[in-house]
This record gives sequence, structure tokens and C-alpha cells, in this order.
Amino acid sequence: MLPKPVATPINTLQGGAFVRAAQDVAPIDFQAVARALGAAGHASDLDQRLAARFARPVAIRAFADRIEATAAALRALGARAGGVCVVSALADPETLAGVAAAGLKAWLVDVDPFSAMFDTAHLRERLPEAPGPLEAIVPAAAHGRAPDMRAWAAFRAETGLPILVDAAGAFDVVIEAPVPVLVSLPAGAGVFVACEDATPVNAIDARPFAGDDGLAAWPGLRQRLCGMAQQLRVLLLDSGVGFQPGWGMSWISPTCALSLPTDDAGAVAWKLQAAGVPASCAVRDRALSADNTPVADRLAASTVVLTLDPNLDILALDHLCDALRDAVA
Repeated sequence: MLPKPVATPINTLQGGAFVRAAQDVAPIDFQAVARALGAAGHASDLDQRLAARFARPVAIRAFADRIEATAAALRALGARAGGVCVVSALADPETLAGVAAAGLKAWLVDVDPFSAMFDTAHLRERLPEAPGPLEAIVPAAAHGRAPDMRAWAAFRAETGLPILVDAAGAFDVVIEAPVPVLVSLPAGAGVFVACEDATPVNAIDARPFAGDDGLAAWPGLRQRLCGMAQQLRVLLLDSGVGFQPGWGMSWISPTCALSLPTDDAGAVAWKLQAAGVPASCAVRDRALSADNTPVADRLAASTVVLTLDPNLDILALDHLCDALRDAVA
């Protein structure tokens, strides 16, 4: 059935020009309109294009700010302020800020040494030791590598806890969402939340995304990043550094995490920054509650993270590799 036409006139002709019929009409709440349309099954063009990437039907909404969207998604999942949120000990500052903005207390738990992500078997053993009532779990994808989404769906069914997967850098590989997952848009600004269950997605109260989403440019960007990954592997063949499993071959991200032969990632990152190479390393906020995290501590001390510009030419890559060799030496 077609909707009834709006009875109130929008414009009226006066003196040969169109003018507003009522200047004192309240401004439209576009966020409320977007929520109402989403609840009725009417997705935006961006949401539809994002949903087409997924293997199964999902509800998707794009938001302007990652921290705000993380907090709003946790609230939409029913996480109550004041409780404990289990977070990967290698979670980045934006993830932790989103948890804090939701009024939750982060509890950092150790990761698997191979994937650098939560291991559900280990987490199952540690949950009874949480420093307070558990409200949510936020598994963090490691530098763009995809987590096992079906395993987290099974873990949610087992524990009954809300789960929000933070896969901010994993746009290339996240194609299923049995639990809510947050992913950054490829243009570098904005995020989206996807889930096969539309209820929590439609309940998220956060600013919608507006601007360049980067979807049209992603295929070319991905091709350049994959070529750059292979060049880096050749240039750093005898440097002693290692790459994440599958990076540049089965998946790609502008984030390049390198394992070092030494445990001085902080010093290496500082030297790279001084040489003009965007680099960082994990830094623990000692004010946060944490379980015993020997694996995460070792990985943080021996992993440096580069942010790659896909437009770098071979000379710039040579400079990057020379700087890395000098920093490691």
C-alpha cells in the first residue's frame, strides 16, 4: 500500500517566488527518520552496497565515529553501565575508549600466540575470575585479520553474554556477521555495524556517516596494497622481521604488523617515526584491570605496526625498508 500524501504544504507561491509555508516548523530529526526507515527495512544506498559484500543477509548501518558507534552498539546490545566488559589485551585505544564511553569497565584478557586474538577455550576458563559482573565481550581483530565469527556466535549461545566483534581494520575479509561486528570503511573515516539480527543494529543511537565511503575505490586500493605487500616481503627477506599469516596473500589491510627479532618494539617504532615512517606499538594502560597476560605482553614488546600509504613508489618503499633495518639493528 502506498503511503498517504503529506497534507501540510511544503512550499507556497507568494509574489512570484516559492517561500516556506511555515518558518517556525521544528527541524527534522534525520537520525530518527533513519532509525524508523531502518526498522521498516529500508536501508540506505551505502548500507545496501555494504550488505552486498556479505555471504548471508545482514542488517547494516554506517556511523560517523568509531568510539561513539562502539559505545552505542554495546548499549544497544543491553550492556549495563558499571559492569565489566572483557576486551583483548591487545585492543587499541579506540576500542577501549568505546568501552569506557559505554560506562563499562574493561578487563583485559590474554590472547592466542598465533592469531594475537582471543582464544575461546582460554576465555571460558578465565570468565569466572572477572573482577565484577560481566556485561559484554569485545573480541578485537588483530591488525585486520578476520576473527572466527561462527566461533563467537557459538560462544555467545554458550555464555549468554552480548558480543561485539571489533574488526575495525578487517574490511577486506569480514563477510559474515552472526554476531554484531564493527568495521571501518575503506576511505579511512566512518565505520559500520553489521549483524544477521537486525534488532541490535536498528537500536544503535549514533551519528550516521556522511562523506566518501571509499567503496568504489577499494578494488584498486586493494590491488596496490597486495602488490606492495609482495614487494615488502622481497625487500625484507633477510631482515629478521616476520609478517602476519596471510597478509597480502589471502587478505590485506593498510595496517602492516611486523614481528621483530627483538623485544624492543617501542624503541623501533620511535626510530621509524623519527625517519618519517608512520609506526606504532601496543602500549598498556596500567590503570585498566587485567588478567595475567604473558602472551599479549610478549607480542606487544615484539610487534611494530606500520600504516602503509598505497601510493608509495618503489623508492619510498626502499626508504621504509632501510629505516626499518636501521631501527632493528
